[in-house]
Amino acid sequence: MTGGMSTKLKLLPAFVMLLAGALTSIITYIIGYTMKSALIILLIVLIIFYIMGTVLQKLIYNFEKMNEKEPEEETKEEELPPEGTVVEKDESEINDAASTAKDFGNRPPVERS
Repeated sequence: MTGGMSTKLKLLPAFVMLLAGALTSIITYIIGYTMKSALIILLIVLIIFYIMGTVLQKLIYNFEKMNEKEPEEETKEEELPPEGTVVEKDESEINDAASTAKDFGNRPPVERS
């Protein structure tokens, strides 16, 4: 993970919490809640949205971690030989392919309406 993305992820829970807190403060002021009620609501909203931001941060981090692993796995896959190259197969590979073809041929036809 790059250093810039790491810094952004560290700030995500605080940003989500503060955005929710700002909206809550504005809404409670417009509706006309008392100061005590507004502060209690604000505290609850800040705690809930901090937890949600932390969960979101972990999810994004895990997705980035998975995306970094995918290119490594792709390079490990078996490369196909260049087109037109003769490839020798073991008898077991030939038998596997033949049995798969037989299984495919034994399927009942699909009824279409």
